[in-house]
Amino acid sequence: MILGYNYNKLSWGAVLSEIRLSDVDLNLLYVLQVLIEELNVTKAATRLNVSQPAVSRSLSRLRDLFDDPLFTRTSHGLSATAKTQNLAPLLSDMLKGLENIIQPSEFDPQTSKRRFVLSTTDFGTLTVLPKILDLFRQQAPDAILDVKSWDEDRVLELDQTNIDIAVAVLSKEPPPSIRAMRLKSDRLVCLARKDHPNIQLELTLDSYLKADHVQVVLGRREYFAVDRELEKMGHKRHVSVHLPNFVPAARVVMDSDLLLTVPKLFAEDMASTVSEIAVYELPFGTREFDYSMIWHERFQRDAAHVWFRGLLRQAFLDSSI
Repeated sequence: MILGYNYNKLSWGAVLSEIRLSDVDLNLLYVLQVLIEELNVTKAATRLNVSQPAVSRSLSRLRDLFDDPLFTRTSHGLSATAKTQNLAPLLSDMLKGLENIIQPSEFDPQTSKRRFVLSTTDFGTLTVLPKILDLFRQQAPDAILDVKSWDEDRVLELDQTNIDIAVAVLSKEPPPSIRAMRLKSDRLVCLARKDHPNIQLELTLDSYLKADHVQVVLGRREYFAVDRELEKMGHKRHVSVHLPNFVPAARVVMDSDLLLTVPKLFAEDMASTVSEIAVYELPFGTREFDYSMIWHERFQRDAAHVWFRGLLRQAFLDSSI
């Protein structure tokens, strides 16, 4: 690998006379930067926390490397040669670039204009977004929150998309490159319109099986947890309507005798805002499931991403959702 960047018509390749980067002690370049700034060997040694002879030896090696004196002595210290003056801007930029690569990046939400992409279902948008939006706007007033739709097939595409975080339910183990953190547990309940003709004080198994159902289908999945539980008992329900979103499905239930089996968090949120809908416990047991925060490992140490993950996690810890 040859250094060959141009700056003010100065070529590193020409300066280093085709010297390979692997042959160069990069610590020497930092010594050169300090000497340029201090123009004094003693002060440079103090700043570098080394002896004055060590700085002198480094300067001798730098002179051989660049085939130039680099500095001349004056009554006031050192004076940079023309070559050193030409090298100074490029050297400063290069060392700053190396520091940015090596040191963790900093993130200030108050000044950030970054776009954060959150992927979730319409249920997630309805239930999760109100819990984080005020805090997001307070802490990062100039940042942008972009919410995109989610289905489980997308978990295999997180390495190919610009999604920062998904909040969703994972029904199977994600790929090794996908990180997931549990946020909240939930369980299934049933939504029905109030005054449903086949439901009295509670939903019975007979009423559940005799009713027609509407099912929300996210992605290509055609078999659902509730159907597995019914199958274990030797029963099967009839799904007459499939929809891709939760909110329209709830609207269908409100205007019909169809039943909708959904997460309890969503059901209670809908029932609190729509008076025509009632929530019923299922007449059979189902397993709890977890909402997870999901992201690709390439974001694991990104400072802005760490902040965004913390915001979501804290929203779940602090709220009743």
